[in-house]
Amino acid sequence: MLGIFRKKKKETKIVYRYPNEKVVIFIDGGNMFHATNALKLKINYKKLVEILRKDRWLLRAYFYTGIPSGDLPKEVREQLKKQMGFLKELQNIGIKVKTMPLKKTPEGYIEKGIDILIATDMISLAFKNAYDTVVLVSGDSDFVPVVEKIQELGKRVENASFKKTSSYELRRVCDEFILLDNIKHRFTTPLYPETEKETNKDLFAKFINGIKKFLTRSKK
Repeated sequence: MLGIFRKKKKETKIVYRYPNEKVVIFIDGGNMFHATNALKLKINYKKLVEILRKDRWLLRAYFYTGIPSGDLPKEVREQLKKQMGFLKELQNIGIKVKTMPLKKTPEGYIEKGIDILIATDMISLAFKNAYDTVVLVSGDSDFVPVVEKIQELGKRVENASFKKTSSYELRRVCDEFILLDNIKHRFTTPLYPETEKETNKDLFAKFINGIKKFLTRSKK
């Protein structure tokens, strides 16, 4: 009778490795932006790619994002200029950038078609046998059927994302999951370092100085 109350052992996925494993990395820029913006972090994508590729042969890393187009307000044009500078930096470090126009709505600009573009490239390269393992940097559950199709082609799929935008369904279906929150110190810096909260060391120093001033006044 007591056996029914025993906890089931947690299933662990077996990680298989290919000899001379070829890997491709697909980064969902919009998904990463929402996560890092909420966490107030800035990503060093060169370091991130190196972490995710491990000791494997990297075919290429892709970065996907939407960009505004058409007759743009001044503030949007200024933002676009910064974005294009950022995308140029990515290309300079060897990351292939792919973009699509953002869709304008009464509420602002939204991404449309980015997930389809990523999915098409992932499946296309899988059919061409260009890689053994694909690393999908996104938390979007829409990629679940894409992952399953790629696995049917005999490829491994790893998923990397921040907890803030991570999908349980996507994590579950992939062969391996990397929680970026656990390793963020290796590839991120604070987005606004000058406005960071005081560290415990700073607060302790202020506390000690306050006591010293109080004791000085008490002696007078």
